[in-house]
Amino acid sequence: MALDTNKLKGLFSRVYNGQMEENDGRDITEFAKRVFGDGSLNPDPSMLHQFNNLVVQQADQIAKPMVTDMVGLLANYKAAARDQIVKYDIPQKSKAKVRWSANGSGVDLVRVENKKSEIAVPRTFTAGFYYEPFGMVTDAVENYKKLVDDIANAKVRLYFDEISKLVAAAVVSGDIPTKNVLVGDNISLSQYNKLASTIARVGGGRPLFVADTLLIDYLAQQQAGTNNKDLLTDRMREELVRDLNITQIGRTDAFNLVNPFVNEQNNKTELPVNVGYMLAGSSTQKPFVVTEFGGLRQMTEQDMEDERIKIKLAQDADIQLIFGEAIAQVKENAAVAL
Repeated sequence: MALDTNKLKGLFSRVYNGQMEENDGRDITEFAKRVFGDGSLNPDPSMLHQFNNLVVQQADQIAKPMVTDMVGLLANYKAAARDQIVKYDIPQKSKAKVRWSANGSGVDLVRVENKKSEIAVPRTFTAGFYYEPFGMVTDAVENYKKLVDDIANAKVRLYFDEISKLVAAAVVSGDIPTKNVLVGDNISLSQYNKLASTIARVGGGRPLFVADTLLIDYLAQQQAGTNNKDLLTDRMREELVRDLNITQIGRTDAFNLVNPFVNEQNNKTELPVNVGYMLAGSSTQKPFVVTEFGGLRQMTEQDMEDERIKIKLAQDADIQLIFGEAIAQVKENAAVAL
């Protein structure tokens, strides 16, 4: 029998945020025992569904600022209700064309439209997820927090994975210009800086490079080479030697992606380690627009063979590449691998 959802929502929030009251640790453990039992019975489907709903709702709250921070680097992000109609304006570049004429002669005037509008069309994006039920009873607080974090990260990766697919398709179709694509073996820092100069011309400001730590390290360490070491500041030297996450490469800032392993052999990650994206730092219009409709939803079942709890996550969203010229792709084929 399902318990009071509002009271449980408060309990789950306090436990996750480290604000537990006197009996909260005991209460969440008791709830986990009701849901998952002691191993002699399988979970009650109604209570399991309620538990997973609460977990996913908490994870959705945690994911929102993560989406804003990470996906927001590449996209203008907006949240909307599931039944809401959302229109976004796409500014059009207006380059002035000057025609000189002698005094007394006429000049043709051409009307210039400076923006167009599109309607966001939601699609349902899904991801699979599973967890072992037995750990929830033995250490309910710790395993609940870990489950919430894993689902929140899964939502962020869902968006980023779709953006990666759109970039790959846009490279093939030409929507991202050829000059914005740097692919090769042993890419040099000079090649990288030339690409940064191209992107800076598009939107101005210092470009931002978003990639896995391995690709960022490969490019950043070239700054310590014979031809570049005299240009390093003391702060940059310290960062190259000591910092886990490098934040500056040549003429760009760098943002290290959260990219965990997805197997126990530590040889496969969620996203490719050798692919990164560069975008203009001060551009008011990001390359992508992301409109999120409603919240993260889940569907639950227990596998009959291994008894794992399987969750299908679903999120309605519209994700569009609208300024292909404002983003570049860097792909190192030889020097970067797990």
